[in-house]
Amino acid sequence: MSSSVLVVTNAYPDFPGSYHGIFVRRTAEMLCSMGWRSHVLVPRIFRDSPAHERLPTHEVTRFPFPSAQKLLIEYERPPLLRIGGLIVSGLWSALRTIRAQDCGLIHAHWAFPAGVIGMAVARLSGRPLLLTVHGSDWRMASTRGGIFRGTFLKVAECSERIISVNREISRWMADAGIADSKIYLQPVGADLEVFRGEASSCLRAPHSVISTRNLGEIYRIGDLLEAASIVRENLPGLKLTVAGDGPLRENLERDATGLGLSQCVKFSGRLEQRQLADKLAASTVYVSTSPVEGTSISLLEAMASGCLPVATDIPANRDWIKHGVNGLLFPPGDVDALSSCLRLALEDSGLAQAAATCNPGAVAKNGSFAAHVELTARLYKQLADA
Repeated sequence: MSSSVLVVTNAYPDFPGSYHGIFVRRTAEMLCSMGWRSHVLVPRIFRDSPAHERLPTHEVTRFPFPSAQKLLIEYERPPLLRIGGLIVSGLWSALRTIRAQDCGLIHAHWAFPAGVIGMAVARLSGRPLLLTVHGSDWRMASTRGGIFRGTFLKVAECSERIISVNREISRWMADAGIADSKIYLQPVGADLEVFRGEASSCLRAPHSVISTRNLGEIYRIGDLLEAASIVRENLPGLKLTVAGDGPLRENLERDATGLGLSQCVKFSGRLEQRQLADKLAASTVYVSTSPVEGTSISLLEAMASGCLPVATDIPANRDWIKHGVNGLLFPPGDVDALSSCLRLALEDSGLAQAAATCNPGAVAKNGSFAAHVELTARLYKQLADA
């Protein structure tokens, strides 16, 4: 079978400096060194994004659809008509690509809409399908039910292999009747060549806190700002870095000023990976306020860097954090609980040192990006040899 792979994805960097779906690009780059040539198919969100890129390690085709220059995750409710147009356009582009490039198998990131395209092309072409479930697709299926649940399960049933990024997703699929034998548990993970555990031995700024999540509604960065204003009353030396970008940045900057945080909060914008690694290495505490997760790559990067994580008490985070042992957990949306955890994290040097000691090893064992790529390559080979 051909070593060319059709990769259908909801997200891929839209332009130089974009980190939207960057793990898809990095995976394609590493797989090329293992003998797999990826032909990435992704919706064209922004009109300035190139329609086609021929890179040394892979090719990218951005197919048109009525995006309104807005990411799908930025809609409060799923834009079903736009998604319908995306699927039709993506299916046409996928069929052309799989024939022109003689792709031997299909890899879909997210069950929908990319997985729907992948399923249709797999049926029409007879090629095997690998599905990676990242979390947002499963969340829609598990919480909204109806057509979302049915579509998710249909794509999963039609996939010969499935990569699930956390245990909760794996269990849910198995309980819904998806064969456990074809589900492989593996988070996308942190790049340990960049986010190194030994960085924890460097001098960290006292009372330093960092958030590296996108500045969108779902990530609830406003909760962190409110908690920081409470903690600062007792710890005036608090320094918070918000290393991310998104549609709510201006609003959050105004909120920080209104809360009296302008002197202690820095909005650095989205950072290049090595800059981000340096920031994490210089920070004591990492905070994630998101109420939902697949497995947070940001969390794993922070843990790999030796930060003490303070995160929402949800199953995906409990896979990695034991409260009071290597991090702290708080109920999503509970600003008072978050402020208590944040203050404890900054004042308990023993807990911070315990996290710096054990967390890098935990990520190296179960959450490295290299392991994700190795599993992907192994499943490609299984499907190619079948």
